[in-house]
Amino acid sequence: MKRKFPVVLSMMLAAGLSTAPALQSNAAPHMHPYNGVEAEVNFGSSGVDIATEADGRKVVSGIEKGDYFTVKTCDFSSGLASITITAKSEGMSVIEVRKGNASGESLGNIKLKSTDGEYQTFTANVKNLVGDNETITFVGSVGNVSIDSWSAAPLTDIETPEDPTQPENPDQPTQPEQPAASVDAYAGVEAENATQANAAVVLSADGVTYQAIRVNGYIVVKNVDLSNGISGILATARASKPKVSLDVYVDSLDSAPIAKINVTGASFKESGVKLTSDLTGTHDLYLVANGHTVDLDSFKILPAHQTPEQPENPDQPENPDQPQQPETPDQPENPDQPQQPENPDQPEQPENPDQPEQPENPDQPEQPENPDQPQQPENPDQPQQPENPSTTEGKDVTYTINSWGTGYLVNFKVTNNTGSAVDGWTVRVRKDQVSIDSSWCVNITEEGDYYVITPLSWNTHLENGQTIEFGLIGTGSIGDSIYVTVE
Repeated sequence: MKRKFPVVLSMMLAAGLSTAPALQSNAAPHMHPYNGVEAEVNFGSSGVDIATEADGRKVVSGIEKGDYFTVKTCDFSSGLASITITAKSEGMSVIEVRKGNASGESLGNIKLKSTDGEYQTFTANVKNLVGDNETITFVGSVGNVSIDSWSAAPLTDIETPEDPTQPENPDQPTQPEQPAASVDAYAGVEAENATQANAAVVLSADGVTYQAIRVNGYIVVKNVDLSNGISGILATARASKPKVSLDVYVDSLDSAPIAKINVTGASFKESGVKLTSDLTGTHDLYLVANGHTVDLDSFKILPAHQTPEQPENPDQPENPDQPQQPETPDQPENPDQPQQPENPDQPEQPENPDQPEQPENPDQPEQPENPDQPQQPENPDQPQQPENPSTTEGKDVTYTINSWGTGYLVNFKVTNNTGSAVDGWTVRVRKDQVSIDSSWCVNITEEGDYYVITPLSWNTHLENGQTIEFGLIGTGSIGDSIYVTVE
């Protein structure tokens, strides 16, 4: 089953670009496979579909012989011992894992058996791969497979079997107690350390590692210690749209959230909410993105205030010294405060009747000068944007769309075929066709009906024949093609 996404190629020549407020722009996101990666988050595919199962999960389906999907910028800095996939198979199947593209070096084969329509986990040891910016491709070899997610085990994990002292492992039965180990949320919790995630992916950009939680997606942190109570929650997060919140649930998603933290701004900052709750003990916390994608860096719990504040009360015995404050009988000077009846002077405020002079506001009817504003129909100058058909010959842009229903990733390639080196390029995308949550390797501004995409300092210069890539992630649905121009 092969399918090609339609690609719209177009070019334009624009002049006099105006500066508009910049949107969120990130360096290339790094995938963190040790924490698990949703299969639909990929950077190119062939012959596969993004499908929604009955339980709501998004999967890459229909992987048959020769079909594949590619994942870039994988952080394998701790090495690669094995790869585990959560998948279902219609029979005996094989998925090859290759370094680089679909024809790259084979790292190993994951063998699957029939799962009778259920998703199961399958693991295979693979060749070691070390690096923080690696590309791997999952290629169908035999059968028909659907993959929900995948994860990698670092090389250090297989070094533990080197413990011939495993007879000491009998002591490890005490390790089952480890599940009881609690998370100190008062000290703060990094989002990438979540116990599990749904419709969320760990990314790194600009030195920050965070969970990109898609709308209605969530992360779970289990065994959170709330023994000191809870008076509030702080979250360091960002969102590129208004009216976005991070909703906090306790132990399950079946009850109402205990808090809704409003997330504003396209840069990471701390937001919080106060709580009045008698919640204590150890609990699982669910953090759900509401309204739009939320990039969550970390969060922390504020303990109940009463416990720490009461110890200060012992100082109150010193308050008996405060009876010296009865010296405040000097406060009978407060009778001077009756001078406050000087407030009767405030009746002078009836001078406010002078405020009726405010009817000078009738001068505001001069605002009917606003009829001059019909000059705003000068905006029809914006129809000059139909100048888009103008082109810069030799500069080409192509793109690939990967959609999972509630969101999508668009990967762009800009190629210089002008015959000589160029310094600078500009891509435009219609705002009514995409909604940009995050991007990498570019700057993005808005102008009229378009997003204006320009390079960073390091990818501005293109030699003849050279191609650069950048991408964006959006929320919602997207068509099979979008209108894109380059100059």
